[in-house]
Amino acid sequence: MKPQLRVWALAAIFVLLLPMFAACGGAEPAAEEAPVEAAEPETAAEAESTEAESSSAYNEAPMLAEMVANGELPPVDERLPAEPQVIEPEDRIGTYGGTLRFGEVNPINLWSFATLRMNGLFRYDFSNTQVFMDIAKDYYFSDDYKTLTIELREGHKWSDGEPFTTDDIMFAWEDVAMNEDLSPAGPRSIWRAGGEPAVFTKISDTVVEISFSVPYPIIMNYLGRTGVATDNNVIMPKHWLKQWHIDYNPDAQKLAEEEGFETWMQAFNFHNRPPNNFRIDGPTLWAWKNETLTSDRAIVVRNPYFHQVDTAGNQLPYIDRIEAVITGDKEVQTLKASAGEFDFETYYIDMKDMSVFQQGAEQGNYRVEFAQNLFSAELGLMPNRTVKDPVLRELFNNKDFRIALSISIDRESMNDTLFFGLGRPFPATVNPGLSFFQEEWATTHAEYDPERANALLDSIGLTERDSAGYRLRPDGEGRLSMLIHVGVSEGPKIAMAELVRDDWAEVGLEAIVENLGEQGGLFSQRLATNDLQIPTWHLDRNALFGRSLGSNYAVDQTSFWTGTWKDWFRTNGEEGVEPPEEIKRQREIFEQYKLTAVGTDDFNRLGAEYYDYFTSEIPMIGTIGFTPRPVIISNRLHNVPLEGAAWISDNNFYAPFMPSQWFIEE
Repeated sequence: MKPQLRVWALAAIFVLLLPMFAACGGAEPAAEEAPVEAAEPETAAEAESTEAESSSAYNEAPMLAEMVANGELPPVDERLPAEPQVIEPEDRIGTYGGTLRFGEVNPINLWSFATLRMNGLFRYDFSNTQVFMDIAKDYYFSDDYKTLTIELREGHKWSDGEPFTTDDIMFAWEDVAMNEDLSPAGPRSIWRAGGEPAVFTKISDTVVEISFSVPYPIIMNYLGRTGVATDNNVIMPKHWLKQWHIDYNPDAQKLAEEEGFETWMQAFNFHNRPPNNFRIDGPTLWAWKNETLTSDRAIVVRNPYFHQVDTAGNQLPYIDRIEAVITGDKEVQTLKASAGEFDFETYYIDMKDMSVFQQGAEQGNYRVEFAQNLFSAELGLMPNRTVKDPVLRELFNNKDFRIALSISIDRESMNDTLFFGLGRPFPATVNPGLSFFQEEWATTHAEYDPERANALLDSIGLTERDSAGYRLRPDGEGRLSMLIHVGVSEGPKIAMAELVRDDWAEVGLEAIVENLGEQGGLFSQRLATNDLQIPTWHLDRNALFGRSLGSNYAVDQTSFWTGTWKDWFRTNGEEGVEPPEEIKRQREIFEQYKLTAVGTDDFNRLGAEYYDYFTSEIPMIGTIGFTPRPVIISNRLHNVPLEGAAWISDNNFYAPFMPSQWFIEE
């Protein structure tokens, strides 16, 4: 039976939440760094964040001061860059010490825990409209936008004390991205503007130039996301990784075999980017370095060479350690969060559990705040156009069938049931803030019309039904049944998929929900082998960041709905299935769109032409977008930015929250 929300319960909870939402209006994020050219931070002789006595202009955590006194570390002045990044704390100068309590559901890649800890060359603000410095000191383009220059901080060091220089960027490019053994397909498409690979040139230890064959301003849309401009991606610790690289170590193959790998490439890739994102024996540039990993917990400890200080000259982070309990289950995560066992949690919790969080807040010593998801859809459904089942493949390529799937979804009921009516029923289209957005896109094929859906399904020949009222396959092989594959556990995706299943049942279509989001890499494995029928994901990358990195709005290498068409694009026709001309045309338009400057006539013309396809042809099906997201924050955790807070992978989830300046005070 289709779930229904009781009106009195909705009203009661809405009254409870209303004051919180009133405090969450959009605004500029507050916890930002001082300008790039900021003066040296003031001495903090009386700063409450340190107990160390020193003539240094900088202060450090007591645990590090003790290591310095014991001769285990050099003084803080020698560990910081010549010009550290100065961070203005959200509320006040923090206090050193303590362990942040965290939780992680995914035991395979520890993804929430990984993104919490990341630092990159740059980072986005909450709204994804402004790029700030982080590891990098500065960047600038040439007048023709063909060359990007990145400047690093002199004296910056890895967590093991070794220098971090442009050699680490050159190594990532020349010895990994351009290495045929490690990267058989060559650099990612983002680095091949105009069809030619970028050219990286080391100018000095702190300055690198990246040149393209065409004007390419969107490269900063890409690098603005912390996770793509971080170590193990565009940055790699050359001094450490080269021991597994055959060009630097003639015995790399022997070393790989001693470690149980078949090839040196496997060993290199494992140490560069381990499956669990927890490189326990290698250096990092992040605020905390990895310390311990067991089956049920992961622990990181402060990086003594971290490049940030607060405005009083105290080296960040304030918090000594982060301990993540690996729960392995969303329900367990929710129970622990509601009991106050975590200091910060939002990744794995849902609005549907708000009453539980509210009831547990006082006893658990936490508060519930809100961020806004910037997804066009919290759950996007993507019928695989090259699905292996020939009957489903024909149906999924029928526009009327896709329309019927969309208009049989009761989005208003879903919004009320799961989001207290505070989300926005929305199709699978782009962010309305884009200048070329057409208002009619917001409602096309998104109205609830089961009568029309039934008529469309009948018109394409699905008229026969079984005794339970489900439509039969046209090939005579029984009930027509589809698998909805949920690929990520974040948010209420399972509950949303189950509501879709119930709505489709009302028009005689059977759907079975399979949760692959908590089964490690199973979703990715099935995606790679074309064994997903209706893969689902949230629809992020719906604005400028989506121009720079493939997304489900792309048609070539990364979208889930294109099936093996993307393999054809990826291998230049050597693998996969050749897509129809309309898809090839879409790719051409997108490549042109990526080369335009934001706000120009060409930007608006090509953007409108490209994204109109996603409304008119409905290759993906949206549900509810721009939803509120609960954020549980312990009362002992301070300096958490909330003004204008938003939640989306485009800004790397946690980066705008600036965890390095969080502090614990009981």
